Amino acid sequence: MDSRLRGNDGKGKPTPMHKKALCLVVGVLLAGPAVTAFAQDAAPSTNATINLIHLMVKKGLLTQGEADGLLKQANDEAMQAQKAAVAAPTAVPADGAQPGDVRAVYVPQNVRNEIREQVKQEVIAQAKSEHWAEPNAIPDWLDRISWYGDVHVRDESWLYSRNNANDFIDYAALNRNGPFDINTSTANVYPPLLNSTQNRTNMLRLQAHIGMNVKLGDTITAGVRIGSGGDNNPVSTTQTLGGGLIKKDIWLDQAWIRWQPNKDLSVTAGRMPDPFMVTDLIYSTELNFDGVAGHGELPFSDDLTAFATLGAFPIQYTGGTTGNEAPAEASSNSKYSDNRWMSAAQFGFKWKFADEASWKMALAYYYFDRMRGQLSAPCYLYTGINYCSTDDTAPDYMQWGNTVFLLRDIVPSTSSPTNYAQPQFVGLSYNYHIADLTNKIDFKVGETPIEIQAEYERNLAYHARDAFDRYPDGLGVPVNNYQGSATSGENGPYKSGPVGWLVRGIIGTPQPMALNEWNIALGYKYLQPDAMLDGLTDQNFHLGGTNAKGFILTADYGIAPRTWLSARYYGAKQVYGPPFTIDVVQFEISTKF
Repeated sequence: MDSRLRGNDGKGKPTPMHKKALCLVVGVLLAGPAVTAFAQDAAPSTNATINLIHLMVKKGLLTQGEADGLLKQANDEAMQAQKAAVAAPTAVPADGAQPGDVRAVYVPQNVRNEIREQVKQEVIAQAKSEHWAEPNAIPDWLDRISWYGDVHVRDESWLYSRNNANDFIDYAALNRNGPFDINTSTANVYPPLLNSTQNRTNMLRLQAHIGMNVKLGDTITAGVRIGSGGDNNPVSTTQTLGGGLIKKDIWLDQAWIRWQPNKDLSVTAGRMPDPFMVTDLIYSTELNFDGVAGHGELPFSDDLTAFATLGAFPIQYTGGTTGNEAPAEASSNSKYSDNRWMSAAQFGFKWKFADEASWKMALAYYYFDRMRGQLSAPCYLYTGINYCSTDDTAPDYMQWGNTVFLLRDIVPSTSSPTNYAQPQFVGLSYNYHIADLTNKIDFKVGETPIEIQAEYERNLAYHARDAFDRYPDGLGVPVNNYQGSATSGENGPYKSGPVGWLVRGIIGTPQPMALNEWNIALGYKYLQPDAMLDGLTDQNFHLGGTNAKGFILTADYGIAPRTWLSARYYGAKQVYGPPFTIDVVQFEISTKF
């Protein structure tokens, strides 16, 4: 600090000029008793002043000689004031004060008003922050919780073409309820079939979610959401009403913790919303992710920002970790007992290239590790065991479209080598390593918003011959995705593919949340059988799965704040294989809060 502010020469010693100033202050203090004695006709005690002078001597601010001089001067002045008071006892001060009166400082009205207003504002601010002067005040911790939710009620119809084939095996049901004996001679029952001919009309269905986010500090947020759903599938929370008016199920839909040290960086762990920029081509819009994801953004300017998202997500645990697998001694090779994870990375940018126009692009790679099924070791079921070594490589959840093969290498029974039970599960014939490019362009024509979406993806792990060359003696070959044949009981040539793409245009407000807001959207989706894991795709288009192509037409109209009507049409058919056309029609009312 500057020595002029400290009152010394910079070495801790008082300067002569400051000594004079201090003496002046002490003089004023010493004169105070004399003036007060004159006003009140009584001499006050000088102990405090004397103690102050002694303290200043100890601190080196005054010498002992200077202190003695000040005390003598004060005593002389006090005696003179007392003599003057005795000589003129009836004198009246110029301001009219009488003996015994106490003087009070006058504060102007405008100053008093200013002080009053300042104190009032300070009290009000404190009351608001501490919630002790508000009507219906709530505890501070409730301010950190925000609630949200939505309800959708729809009429839905599934319309099947009369030209559809009627012998599509439902491999998802076979696994779900299996193992299933594929030898109809010993089982006396046919495998489960997909409905491909009987319409389902005017089904009343709903979706409902309610959740809360809790702000736990400047950097930590937690979220929990529950939702409806007819079962525990990962891609839809839709519940069909009716069924004898039974109560409906509630599921834990999301539960996550997010650390966000600044506005451009966050890490989320738990069951979270989809952290990636996507359309509904490869992932259902209702799909949530279990795992850990980090997201970061790097602004280059006000108009250009780069972003990146990295994540790791467990898809399926194998090797005795779920309780549904074969005992460890059944496995012939430990490599079959590896957990299956998806590792993902997405990089992109957001560019505002005009006042009312922006472009978002993202390139992603989704690596599904070891999703391919494995053929079992020779399995002697006729000895009484009920498991084979690779049963746990069957997918936990699937829909329809992916190429599959029979997992079990069942050894014929010694008692009936030509006609024996063959209970089977199916596994995926390919791995899935997905490269995905997504684009979204938003702009306005006049006052009308318009959005263009385009997405292209490819399964880089797909090689058609791999499905036929893995195992000898015709084992492990695909059992589906064959073309139709003119000969009854025979399959045509095998046909699959790794490619998917989508284009869509939206005119109007993409999410109408106010009265009279609207939008109309038209899109086309194309998804070959092994372009993506069929278990993660949208259930509305072709009722879920892959091997589907067709148009999507939707319209929304806001009828009240946060309430809107929707009409949707999904017209889809198979990409390859026998004819399988499904039209899905939905009329829905939705509200969001």
